[in-house]
Amino acid sequence: MEENGEAAETWRDLVHGTPGWWSGEPVVTAAYEHPTLRTLFPLPTHGTLKFFRTARPPYPAVRTDDLPFIVCGGPPYQVYTPGYGRLLGEATTAAEAVELVVANLPGSTSPGPRD
Repeated sequence: MEENGEAAETWRDLVHGTPGWWSGEPVVTAAYEHPTLRTLFPLPTHGTLKFFRTARPPYPAVRTDDLPFIVCGGPPYQVYTPGYGRLLGEATTAAEAVELVVANLPGSTSPGPRD
């Protein structure tokens, strides 16, 4: 996947910008290090790390929230479908949680549970 310039800027702001609850969070670091997730827009919110294909704030009127996300604060780290629809799995490391997200991205050819 080709890196999106706006997504890269959002990641830089998240990882290197003003500290927040996510500062030093292993999930944020692991997600940033994964080339597939680095093409998506990260959104740390309410103790989770969500991913979006398009739009950085302000978001469009119709926001697509159709990608799996990670509940931070582990281990274990839980990975869910959007809206906590279904638990995709638990991971003992942040890197494993990231791999579980990537395996469950729409169009992924990686093995893993899907909707």
